Amino acid sequence: MGVRRSPPPALPFADLPQQRATKSLSSRRNRTLSPESVQPDLLDWQPPQTHLSVQETDAHILEAVGFRPASGEAFLYALLDLSYAQTLMEQGLPLEDQLVFLEGKDVVNEIAELPPEQEIGILRVRRRLIQAWLETHRDGGKPCYVLVSKQPSSG
Repeated sequence: MGVRRSPPPALPFADLPQQRATKSLSSRRNRTLSPESVQPDLLDWQPPQTHLSVQETDAHILEAVGFRPASGEAFLYALLDLSYAQTLMEQGLPLEDQLVFLEGKDVVNEIAELPPEQEIGILRVRRRLIQAWLETHRDGGKPCYVLVSKQPSSG
């Protein structure tokens, strides 16, 4: 015994003009993708850098008592709470915290103004190793450098 089926319903808009369909196809062929609409290759994607390691910055903690900066401009220094400086030595220098670095002569002046009971650590880094992440600012007329997150310049 066969099953009786009703005819399929008529499709709506069965008599669309043919010109509209060909125009749509031709506009699709001529369309170019903009660079923003192309999905990047996810296997080549690199996450943004958020920290600089202690090894790549040649970072060291120095004591504030008897501090004498090295001659020249090879190093920059950050005055930090001693416990925070030790945390940075373990985890690396964060680029989003905007660490402030000073030149050696300015650090000596800042240390002289601090109360003696405050436990201060001096974080010393090699200037050329963090230069790509530094922005120059002014703090009361003296230059200071802020560590910021940005793509390092090649060169």
